[in-house]
Amino acid sequence: MKPMSRHRHRTRHDVTPAECAERPIFVIVVVAETTPTPEADRPPQPEATPGGTLPHLDFDLAIRLFDGLPSENTRKAYVGALRRYESWLDGRPPTDRLLAEYLDHLYDKGRAPPSAVTAVAAVRRAARESAEAGYELAEPPAGHLAARRLERFRREGAGRGRGQAGPLRWEDADEMCERAEGDDGPRGIRDAALIGVVSDALLRVCEASALDAGDVSFQSGGSAHITIRRSKTDQHGNGEVRHVAPPAAERLRKWMASAGIESGPLFRPVPGRRIGETRLGSDAVRSVVKRRAAQAGKSGRVSGHSLRIGATHSLVEEGASLVEVQVAGRWKSPAMPAYYVRNQEASRGAVARLRGGSGAIGARKSRKVLAIRETVVLASNKAS
Repeated sequence: MKPMSRHRHRTRHDVTPAECAERPIFVIVVVAETTPTPEADRPPQPEATPGGTLPHLDFDLAIRLFDGLPSENTRKAYVGALRRYESWLDGRPPTDRLLAEYLDHLYDKGRAPPSAVTAVAAVRRAARESAEAGYELAEPPAGHLAARRLERFRREGAGRGRGQAGPLRWEDADEMCERAEGDDGPRGIRDAALIGVVSDALLRVCEASALDAGDVSFQSGGSAHITIRRSKTDQHGNGEVRHVAPPAAERLRKWMASAGIESGPLFRPVPGRRIGETRLGSDAVRSVVKRRAAQAGKSGRVSGHSLRIGATHSLVEEGASLVEVQVAGRWKSPAMPAYYVRNQEASRGAVARLRGGSGAIGARKSRKVLAIRETVVLASNKAS
């Protein structure tokens, strides 16, 4: 047990006035400088509680709910569209009337109709995702006013934008593959396999990026089957199988063998002469298509979608029906493939067959020959 100290501890009442006068008193004033931020300028967002009613669409909540979308490209497009709309609102609550005014704003800026379509689709999807998660909105953020303005935007803004990407048909893809194979190194082998598979299976860029080695099944006849586990039109992941012709299948086999790929991502980065372990991203796939198209001397606007569009042209030119093209490309409706091949469809339509072209000329000659034969037969019958 410690002994008690002999020194008496003084309290503040024991301090004499003289001692107080001798002690200086310092007063420290702290001034905190704050920098305004965009978040600080925003009005407080509504509390999002499942089962409750929100006064208007909560952008932050909607973007969090977008994380569950199966398509990464769709999620990015919707998030970007919502953030741009939120910035334009500048604190105002998103309503149907303001969305219609926002479409006017996009039109005045010279934007193409797809920009308006994406904006409205993002708001509608945000409202739907919020409702499915248990957040009821007091006022719908997209209604008949926005729908009417969008329809007018489409009608009056037709022809704006960069236009449809140029097609890369099967013969273009073959030439690109040959040019890639001319490179000395694994990158050329990979690019040739990638281009062949995308062209034959009519893959979207994100679908090509998502392929794994286990999605490839080589067939006895030299072809291969590709399993597309999830896609834009198969959001539940039921999976679809597509055919790859022998030339592209052989290029794919060569790539997998040379890179030693037995599992994991199918198409990978190739830094130098080394094979990476990660997945080749969608942007990298687009770069491969553009670079190899330029190397093969393909002009026009080329995008990562050009091989898919070109394959639809080749199918129609080889006699495939619109329904067959729709199935091959996994479109939900025939509207999009019909748009892609509208020129080919016009060239092989009824008027083209019967009114103009070599087929029509041949048909007219055949009818003329038949008429002459009938006249000769009638004349001989009268003579007899």
